[in-house]
Amino acid sequence: MSAASALNRLLSNKTFNSQTQPTSAKALTNTILDLLKANQLRKAVSILFASPYPVPYSLYARLFQLCSSTLAIVEARKVESHLVTFSPTPPIFLLNRAIEIYGKCKCLEDAKELFDEMPQRDGGSWNAIIKAYTQCGSAKKALDLFKDMNKEGVLANEITFASVLGSCGDVLALSLSRQIHGLIMKYGFSGNVVLGSALVDVYGKCKAISEARLMFDEIENSNDVTWNVIVRRYLEAGNGREAVIMFFKMFQTDVRPLNFTFSNALIACSAMHALKEGMQIHGVAIKINYEENETVSSSLSNMYAKCGK
Repeated sequence: MSAASALNRLLSNKTFNSQTQPTSAKALTNTILDLLKANQLRKAVSILFASPYPVPYSLYARLFQLCSSTLAIVEARKVESHLVTFSPTPPIFLLNRAIEIYGKCKCLEDAKELFDEMPQRDGGSWNAIIKAYTQCGSAKKALDLFKDMNKEGVLANEITFASVLGSCGDVLALSLSRQIHGLIMKYGFSGNVVLGSALVDVYGKCKAISEARLMFDEIENSNDVTWNVIVRRYLEAGNGREAVIMFFKMFQTDVRPLNFTFSNALIACSAMHALKEGMQIHGVAIKINYEENETVSSSLSNMYAKCGK
């Protein structure tokens, strides 16, 4: 039994003291809103949990959002327990929010139990549970859920594909990555920069660097993440020369490099003992005020040391 399930049982058997609590749904809602204005999430949720009155779905949504942003797992469980206990048919989108929070807080048992008990699910439900398993490092289970989702005829969206590609990269599932690439094209997401970057990443991780480069070249508006990924994957593939070339190619666009992109290019220079290119990258770092960045500074020091300077 998950912690959230135990709270559900506790709440359903609880005797409520009306003398110390708001005596109507409206009064409860107003009390909670006042506490939230005062940044007292824990107290607001405690009062909700101690009351037999349901509150508007919009307030449950707000409480879930605050629990998510603060990783308040205990409060999230209480909100979910109150929702399912006192709302006969809670809307799917709120249950999806709860699954998302459980995943974000690495509470897979709670996420799985809620998902399994949902009388109805939508694409958001599948997205939430797949992402939860991905966030918790259970890549194989995330991929199994993606296959189940397809069997049930639920169409994947950008969120689903991004999570599943991350899992493919974790377990180096090259064949499945290619199949997902095909689905991305089939469903009309081929121009999506986020998914394009994810495909570059997973192909690179799977040592299919030529496919990673082909995917990169197909992306019309590569962003800073896309460029960082291709530089990093060339570096990991042992092709430092191409990593440095791609770093300098980036400056032919309007994309500003990330500090990690500088670091990856400098690591490539270190591995090749390419002092000249390293000094050029140093010059660029100075020009765009990255020299003092801790990540870049450390990589610069290492590059000069490796190059005997």
